[in-house]
Amino acid sequence: MQFRERSQVIQLIRTVYDPKIKRGRSELVGRIDKQAARIDDTLRSVCTRDEVREIEIFLEARTALLSHGATRESAGKLASQMRLAESYFRSPSDTDQAQLAAEIFTAWDDLKKAMHKAGFRKKAPTHQGRKQ
Repeated sequence: MQFRERSQVIQLIRTVYDPKIKRGRSELVGRIDKQAARIDDTLRSVCTRDEVREIEIFLEARTALLSHGATRESAGKLASQMRLAESYFRSPSDTDQAQLAAEIFTAWDDLKKAMHKAGFRKKAPTHQGRKQ
């Protein structure tokens, strides 16, 4: 199962083999509201037991990542991670690059909005005593 985080929801996507096209096909299983991340009865009814467990594991990991300490640490490492991503996208095309690029663009737009709302702009703050 794949998990795609959008601005307000987490999409749950299952890949199923389609004999007509002789390859996997993605189908949207359901959505989880990011603000109230839980598995409701409707979602539980369309998922297998293994898929429900996979969703539970994903939500537990996501909760741990969103703790303040973890988010602060991730923000501190973001610039170097972006440099690695730059290198990845400059390399020869990979089958996952298009999907990853779409997810990164969405996440980047959300991050820019959050930074702007917090009062941060493109220019780095100036420090006293530092030559301009």
